[in-house]
Amino acid sequence: MTSHPHPPTVRRLQGALHGLVVVLLAVAAVRGLVLGSSPALVTLASVVLLGWYAVGAGLARRAAPAPASGAGAAGEAERGGRRSSALVWMGVLVGLWAVVVLVVSPEFSWLAFPFILIGVLVLPPLVAHPLAAAMTVVVVVAQLRGAGPESLRAGMVLGPVLGALVAIGTGAAYLRVLRESEDRRRLVEQLVAAQDDLVAVHDELAATQREAGVATERTRIARDIHDTLAQGLSSIVLLSRAAAADPASREPLLAQIEATAVDNLEEARRVVAALTPSALEQAPLPAAIGRLLERLGAQSGIRTTLHVDGDARTIPTTVEVALLRVAQSALANVRLHSGASRVVVTISYADTSVSLDVLDDGRGFDESRLASAPLGGTGFGLRAMRSRLTELGGRLDVETAPGDGTAIAATVPLSTPHRQEQP
Repeated sequence: MTSHPHPPTVRRLQGALHGLVVVLLAVAAVRGLVLGSSPALVTLASVVLLGWYAVGAGLARRAAPAPASGAGAAGEAERGGRRSSALVWMGVLVGLWAVVVLVVSPEFSWLAFPFILIGVLVLPPLVAHPLAAAMTVVVVVAQLRGAGPESLRAGMVLGPVLGALVAIGTGAAYLRVLRESEDRRRLVEQLVAAQDDLVAVHDELAATQREAGVATERTRIARDIHDTLAQGLSSIVLLSRAAAADPASREPLLAQIEATAVDNLEEARRVVAALTPSALEQAPLPAAIGRLLERLGAQSGIRTTLHVDGDARTIPTTVEVALLRVAQSALANVRLHSGASRVVVTISYADTSVSLDVLDDGRGFDESRLASAPLGGTGFGLRAMRSRLTELGGRLDVETAPGDGTAIAATVPLSTPHRQEQP
């Protein structure tokens, strides 16, 4: 009954309806011939009805309004054209059938049931129901014209009426199946579209997360390079200049340059492999920072002191790495910029936190200059320290003023989980 694809159940119903028309037409023709109707007229009527039905079967569609979800200007125009075609086709079909029933043979009344059913399917209810009533009247009139005993007349009226009601009910059920099928199809389309949108959003989110991960990794590597390789290279530059200026101390300075280069080569390998810093593999945090102070004193002559408050204990690796990097960066600043004669480092272990304080007696600086300092220049080390600690829920405090030395305090809580650095 429609050119649109439908589920197998709907197609089977359509095929059954076409088959019912053909079977009832054959029964009517045979009965008409047997009961003495003109063979020529019966044959002609059968061919005309079957031919017109076959020609118009492709136009017979459900013309009732579709669900609101499928509304649209183009769709409404198409449905309006189908209604007009169906109305013309159905009008001609019923007209031909009525002539055949009243003129050729009342046996063609058998076709009233499928034709009423088709009318309910292809026409609006305001047209289909009056048409069904008119067809029922035609059947009743044809039956009563050849009425036999008085006792059969009630059945000749009641039978067509009941048949028409059954046809209308069957058509209504068939329309419901079609509407539900269409609604399910649209729902599936919406679900598929929603799934496609979800996949697109997921892909976009994954891309964003990858970009964020890349940015975070770049920041981590930049901090590690600054805290290790850059500071080590700065030490090498200072030592080489000192060796050039004082030939008498060249041998010990060259030894220090070699030691610094070896340490930084090892750190470079650790950064590339994203492993725990070698200083922490060989000793816990206090011992590792003690080695940094010994090296600083040997290279610069600055007097160094290390204090440990509380019981040194195992703390998360991420916290140890962060505090070691802070110490490396702070001590490098002391050596390169402070002009200090003494530096004191204090490691404090508390129940819920661990702190690192670096205090020097150098020239200090103006903190307001750090806000406008270029990236990679003065102040990057402090910004890197603060960023590293913030990721762990910690904080960095700096107290300094020109001529008053510098105090750096790094604190990291131990009561909250810390994000492990990813390679």
